[in-house]
Amino acid sequence: MVVGLLAALLSTAAAANAGATTSTTLPGPAPNQSQINATQSQVSQIEATLAQEEQQTSVLDDKYNTAQQDLQNAQTALQSLATNLIHARSAVKLDKRLVASDAVEAYVYGTPETGFTSYFSQSATLNQARNQYTNQIVGNLTKDETSLLQSESTLQSEEVTQQADASQAQAEAAQAKSLAQANEQEAATTKATLDQVQGQLAQEVATAAIQEAQQEAAAAAAAQSAAARQQAAAAAAAAATVAGAVGGSSSGAAATTAADQAGGYTGPVGGSATGGSAGMAAVQEAVSQLGVPYVFGGEEQGVGFDCSGLVQWAWAQAGVTIPRTTETQWPALTHVSLDALEPGDLLFYYNLDGDDQVDHVVMYAGSGPYGTDTVIQAPFTGSTVSYSPIFTEGLIGAGRP
Repeated sequence: MVVGLLAALLSTAAAANAGATTSTTLPGPAPNQSQINATQSQVSQIEATLAQEEQQTSVLDDKYNTAQQDLQNAQTALQSLATNLIHARSAVKLDKRLVASDAVEAYVYGTPETGFTSYFSQSATLNQARNQYTNQIVGNLTKDETSLLQSESTLQSEEVTQQADASQAQAEAAQAKSLAQANEQEAATTKATLDQVQGQLAQEVATAAIQEAQQEAAAAAAAQSAAARQQAAAAAAAAATVAGAVGGSSSGAAATTAADQAGGYTGPVGGSATGGSAGMAAVQEAVSQLGVPYVFGGEEQGVGFDCSGLVQWAWAQAGVTIPRTTETQWPALTHVSLDALEPGDLLFYYNLDGDDQVDHVVMYAGSGPYGTDTVIQAPFTGSTVSYSPIFTEGLIGAGRP
């Protein structure tokens, strides 16, 4: 059965549905399983390529961030050196003035009363005094000045080095950024290709599901026994669910139509033979929305419904107003026995998702395409309004508007 294989592909194909486009007409001939497998393999290969590109982008982004930090550090160090260089140059200028001032004062105020010329005479005693003055006074100041000049030269050399480092860091940052941008563009191209191929896969799976639903509907119509009809109808409904989940509302509507035709609506089973006129009208309104997508919070005809939005809308078309949500609908309605259900009655389910709330509602439709008690509902995200056999897990009771 194709349905079993389609169900196995559902998790992958459902993700593809977001990027797939739906058609308003039935797709072409259904692909065979080899074609679907080939497309699935292509999707897997592209996903692997995209994962590698995204990982490479992360690495390049990290390199760019590191290069940016190196550049910032180099620029900070350069600013610090520039500040130190300014201070050093100021100190040199100040010391130059001090050297000149101290030399003049030492010379003038240290000159003997006999006059400054005799101080620099060829007298051995005075010559020694001049040498001592030169070495101890002027010499020390000159040494300080020389040291400051050397510091200035060192700072200038370091400034040149830091400028080179900063230029290199800036170039590395620019290169890393360029590589990261190029890789991001490549990843975006790969992602676009992936979306396209995933859309192709979704369409192939949906097309095969529609064909499966149609084949099972034909089998149900030709079946001689009720059991065979029920089995074929259930298979058609399963295929319809897959088609709606992966192919969108158009594919879901096409497959659901085929599934619904597998048995046809024949009226209620159990309870009233005909049901109340309002209840029957509500059922027929709900039936008119078969194939409409499930939309969380949806309550718009032909656009989308959630579970409580569908039953509220259907009953409103029958002239009866009921609350909007399952939590408010359940306590507001008249509770009826499950042994006395009539078409249009609502079945409520509790704590299906662990929230300790009444969280799902379906409409009893009597005997539908399964040949047994049937409900019509907006089941879950990715599905469409459809028939299904009545189910009891979480069922807490029935209410009649």
